[in-house]
Amino acid sequence: MNNNNNKIIPILPVYLQKQIIKILCEFINEKNRVIEPITIDLDYRSHESIIKKLTMKLSLVCKLWFKTVSENLYVSVDFNFSDSEYSINKRENMQILKLHFNHPSNYYYKMIRGVETPIENQEISDTIKTMNQLESLIFRNININGSESHELNFLDLIDCNSISRPGGLEVLEVEIHSDTDQLKLDHLKSTVSKVFSLIINNCQSKEIIIDTLKHWNQSIHQFYVVSHSSSIPPFPWKSLSLSGYLSNIQYYEIYGIDLRLSTLSTLLKSSRNLKHFSFSICLDKFIYFLNKILNIDDINNIDSNNNNNNNHNKIKKNKRYDMVEKLIMKQINQVRRNKKSNNQGNKDEDDSDSDSDSDESDDMDIDDSDESDDDDNNNNDDCNKIIKCTCHSLIFSKTNINYYNNSEFNDSMEDEKPNQEGIEEDEDEAKEIRVFRNEWLHFRSIIENHNSLESLHIGQECKENGEVMEFSQRKQRSIKLSNAFVKEFGSMISSIAPLRKLSILGLNSDQLIRYISSINKKITKYFHVESIMDDGSYAHDDTPTIQSILVDNPQITDLKHTKFVFTVQKQLFNDLYNGNEPFNTNVLNDLLSFKENVIFLYKK
Repeated sequence: MNNNNNKIIPILPVYLQKQIIKILCEFINEKNRVIEPITIDLDYRSHESIIKKLTMKLSLVCKLWFKTVSENLYVSVDFNFSDSEYSINKRENMQILKLHFNHPSNYYYKMIRGVETPIENQEISDTIKTMNQLESLIFRNININGSESHELNFLDLIDCNSISRPGGLEVLEVEIHSDTDQLKLDHLKSTVSKVFSLIINNCQSKEIIIDTLKHWNQSIHQFYVVSHSSSIPPFPWKSLSLSGYLSNIQYYEIYGIDLRLSTLSTLLKSSRNLKHFSFSICLDKFIYFLNKILNIDDINNIDSNNNNNNNHNKIKKNKRYDMVEKLIMKQINQVRRNKKSNNQGNKDEDDSDSDSDSDESDDMDIDDSDESDDDDNNNNDDCNKIIKCTCHSLIFSKTNINYYNNSEFNDSMEDEKPNQEGIEEDEDEAKEIRVFRNEWLHFRSIIENHNSLESLHIGQECKENGEVMEFSQRKQRSIKLSNAFVKEFGSMISSIAPLRKLSILGLNSDQLIRYISSINKKITKYFHVESIMDDGSYAHDDTPTIQSILVDNPQITDLKHTKFVFTVQKQLFNDLYNGNEPFNTNVLNDLLSFKENVIFLYKK
């Protein structure tokens, strides 16, 4: 009875209180085991802080709750227990111990007020021996990629022999690299029971990669490919997919490797629970080919009647391909004529060339006169000036003829043979466009219908030009993409129903963000990064544009606009800008100074 207001305060029976607390404690134990949460809203330390606060609040309600919480917590983080009766975590109850290790610093540590505080190896070994109920160790080993200590030698720094469950070691990261042989891998397999993140760093052994995924595929949720310097041997994407070893992946980050759209489709199909998808391609080449197929045909409508005419699908498909081939050849012939015209200076075009092409192209002219917007015409002109990049991203140009003869959506490059016959340049271009078109349609269909993808990151990476788009360097201001390109690419991204976060790195245009945010109101987080080469005079300010996007789209909660500025000497910049100097990443690396400028940061 409450004497102040004479109301009865209901109290749950002690038994029910304990049962509720036990359920909450099991939740806390599971969260304390986490070594990397896969979420677009929380990082690891924020996640850890929330769990600490929850534990404290439950424990301070009353003595009964304190005792019940203390009896049911069995996961220790960095020895967060003591022998005091007032310690929430009791040493004698701890069955699982999670430790943190920093590879570049080569030490175990715990975080105190935001600062890494090293823990002596001997102290760890001695304390482990006093934990009589300890069954397993979980290691959150960070920054293994790129560090000198990329092996799991940190496991040898402490004595783990006293744990009661043999093989009860779980780690955050394992890196497979060029030095990893079968002997090293077998040692890891015998020592480590679970791996959360797998990093492939320039490992050329297909067998090692497949064996690694085969052994730990049930626990691997994050998959990184940070480098694959050679396309021979090709990365075994198809073998991993067919074996089901990618089914539990929820987080991909793939860069340092030439990717095809068919490969991206394979990953999306293989990982149905995928939440975060990050990959890098040559955006110059992507814009080039997507504009090619948009100019040839309206790919949004080309298959519109398929579902209504199932009995005639095969015939219509053949007709469409015949039409596309003719349109492709029309463009090819026009390129050929322009090239010959340029080579001949003021000389009239050769009559035979004109006659041979006229029958093929007269009936297939594409009339651009319907374009009513002058800006759109100018944008199309800009995009048509893009020179096809010679890198092997998206399309492995001129590597072999067998590639182009593969089945329509073949994901394998494993049966390729060297091209001994050679291909005419124009014929090669036509087949590249056809392959890209098929793969684009398939990729778009797969990603638009993915049911779990919450975060998408698309980055610029080219083995010819690095992180800087060549096309953007020929414009003093941000590039202007054609409206058709923005609609095609933006509509694909806007159609991904679960998507909440979008990052675009290297595509120096705000048009996509404006278009996507106007259609999909569920995407609330945007990160846009420009990569520019500057001689010191680049002063374009995107702030007014970004602010106008925010005004028009109140659903946006986070927006970060950043410039990666590579500053070069003025003469070198002029040579690059005017085309007098080729874009050679190896040459420029020593001459460029890099600076990251956060231009605009917004967070509700």
